[in-house]
Amino acid sequence: MAAGLADLLALDVTTSEFAVAVRDDQGNEDYASMPMRGATTWRNDAAFPAFDLKEVPGMLRDLLGMLQGRGWRFDRRDQSVPGCLSVACRQHDMVLLDREDKPLLPAVSWQCNAAAAEVETLRQRGVEKTVGRIEPRFVLPKLSCVLNRQPDLKDQLGTVFMTGDWIAQRLTGQRSLSTSDALSNGLLDQKTRQRADAVIEKAGFCTAWFPQAAQSGTVVGTVQADMVSAEGGAGEDPWQPLRETLAGWQFVAGLGDNHASAVGCGMTDDYRKLVVSGGTSGTINLSCPKNIELPENGDSLRFEFYGDSLLLLLMLADCGDWYNRFLDRFAPELKQTMDELNNLALSADLTALRRVLHDDAAHSEVFPPSWGHCTLGAKVADTQLSIALELLLRVKRMLAEVRAAGASNVDTYVLTGGLSQSLFFQCLFYAGIKLLAPEANVQVSGRTGPLRYKTSAYGALINAELPRVDGKLSELHAAGNRFPLVDCVQPQGPSGATLQYLLQSYGI
Repeated sequence: MAAGLADLLALDVTTSEFAVAVRDDQGNEDYASMPMRGATTWRNDAAFPAFDLKEVPGMLRDLLGMLQGRGWRFDRRDQSVPGCLSVACRQHDMVLLDREDKPLLPAVSWQCNAAAAEVETLRQRGVEKTVGRIEPRFVLPKLSCVLNRQPDLKDQLGTVFMTGDWIAQRLTGQRSLSTSDALSNGLLDQKTRQRADAVIEKAGFCTAWFPQAAQSGTVVGTVQADMVSAEGGAGEDPWQPLRETLAGWQFVAGLGDNHASAVGCGMTDDYRKLVVSGGTSGTINLSCPKNIELPENGDSLRFEFYGDSLLLLLMLADCGDWYNRFLDRFAPELKQTMDELNNLALSADLTALRRVLHDDAAHSEVFPPSWGHCTLGAKVADTQLSIALELLLRVKRMLAEVRAAGASNVDTYVLTGGLSQSLFFQCLFYAGIKLLAPEANVQVSGRTGPLRYKTSAYGALINAELPRVDGKLSELHAAGNRFPLVDCVQPQGPSGATLQYLLQSYGI
């Protein structure tokens, strides 16, 4: 791995992992990760899963140290162009600081669904007309829930934002709400993308607690080596070594994890590309105009994207775990040899393929009768068929929704994620997409290197670069080397007809 002077940095904060992605100005990339530390609860209550923020600077320092050990350098103070860094963060983390910028409690995570009653109260007050649909995991109702349980916090509270915003504040001294995360937490007006002051007041909160919104992909501040910290003197502040390492770097307003993954998968802002990831989470992503009138009872989740765009998302949350459960049970000795498994799938008799039934809620599968007598190749093919089918059924639902709204301009369908390495899976994807959109251009991600399947981290890296192209994501796509695509493998001869018939019989 070539290493040099870092030009772009991305922090990727997930429930299970903390990672850093890096790129130099020659396009060399690297990646370092570690298991997430600090999982805890608020007030020892299992209904409030959270993360101890004290762990963050130490983890970031360790990750930068790993990269420095491989030869990467971060001091750009003698460079004419500052480095840019950004963050992708698990959505819905709620950070509360006191008036001296010290955390009042651990960051209550997306896993907290204790605010159901507060959601109903806020709905009755009509807040969804301004901020869109709210859920118990969102910051707006979670803040009500926390303050209802500990009212004295209200007198101490100085700032409310999300973990990505807090990291930016610790490095730059600037308070802000990144639009990507804030719009998905009930804090911004969906039309203006500004702080929803009227809603905040209806909820009984002080607007001064909430910073102003910063458009994701724009610079919110510069890392300051000499910043005065509320956490103590320079020798006591765990962030000070990080500020010195990254002094002069520009911090770019970050992304929620869904937004980041869509960007990292190659999503564009021209509404013409639908991206399917067969990775840890199976996702279907499509950008569309923000003013689109989608069916009220539609399945597609809606998130912030760039400019005047909306991101539509459908998920097969168990995608990677499903495949791993299959391997653990039927081929544990081959789990690290994916090429061999993928070749076995190619050798399977297509006329004997059968669907494996999947229960997303129960995280389990039901196998066909007599499956135990099948060859391993048949089992691999059946499993890949069944995962591809679930993803394609979701593509079909999303297309139906956008077509009903008269807004479907999609002409390119892209497959990415770990399962895209399987030529058999590519054939299934091609066959299914051609049933749904016969004139479609069907492609596969051609990215290589350590970030090939690290879509959230790669999305944050792209986001960090946006200020250099005036926020125009299309310019980075036009550059050619950010999101290379190659043609998807097509099933040949009778194989194509067999796969299409099979997929049609299952609802495609």
